[in-house]
Amino acid sequence: MNALNGLAVLDTADSSRVVQLSDTHLMQSRGGKLVGVDTDRSLEAVCRLVADLAPVDALLLTGDLAGDESEEAYHRLRAALASLDVPSFWLPGNHDATWSPEHQLSEHFKRHIRLSHWDILMLNTQRQGMVAGHLSDGELRALEEAVQQAQQAQRPMLVATHHPLMPVGCEWLDEIGAENGADALSRLAPLTDRALVISGHVHQDSTQAYQGVQCLTTPSTCVQFAPHSAVFKVDSLAPGCRLINLHKSGAWDTVVCRVTDETFEVDLDSSGYA
Repeated sequence: MNALNGLAVLDTADSSRVVQLSDTHLMQSRGGKLVGVDTDRSLEAVCRLVADLAPVDALLLTGDLAGDESEEAYHRLRAALASLDVPSFWLPGNHDATWSPEHQLSEHFKRHIRLSHWDILMLNTQRQGMVAGHLSDGELRALEEAVQQAQQAQRPMLVATHHPLMPVGCEWLDEIGAENGADALSRLAPLTDRALVISGHVHQDSTQAYQGVQCLTTPSTCVQFAPHSAVFKVDSLAPGCRLINLHKSGAWDTVVCRVTDETFEVDLDSSGYA
């Protein structure tokens, strides 16, 4: 089942400002922790950071919204974002429930977001019961159609996924990325530098490229994973988000922003979590 459906149209300036939030991992009860970090508190700190970035046109939440699939987590997530007064669009991750288009929060699960000069495509890499990601035939068809439309309209396109489409250089994480990410990238390649991919899942800032298509991952709003690690390892870096400026010309720029007004103690000796 796939909750992604429909189109949202946003009237934005010549340079649109989008913030990526990822891997919030809210638990069933407020104050739930992941590797020692209170994920509600860390999300609230990141929301303060986003408020300081205003104006922002849209929030893109790239999966693992909940840490335990609980309904309560999703409603608290919406409440936490409400103060920002910015449209938010969500993707499911491997820790999330499987959503139906009839769910009461389904307005956040749009397939397409059209900005004044850019198109955004949300792709579902969730595979029920599995940690690694996969793009179904339907997702690949949606991507092909979006690429064709972008070529015809001569509009640049941002693609958002939970699982990265390319390896990030962490052996244990690269084993649980999008298994057929290369298939998706081959379909995106005709757009070259007119396409940008953003992903979550890996709880770290990284950059890769495929035939001119730039692929970015972003920090988690809670716990960070150490880069270049062979096995599970957390990092002491602060929670954060990614600001992306999408310009009318098709150019873009981005910066990772991290919380500085509060500190979070992470269990650096943790060997993993379910």
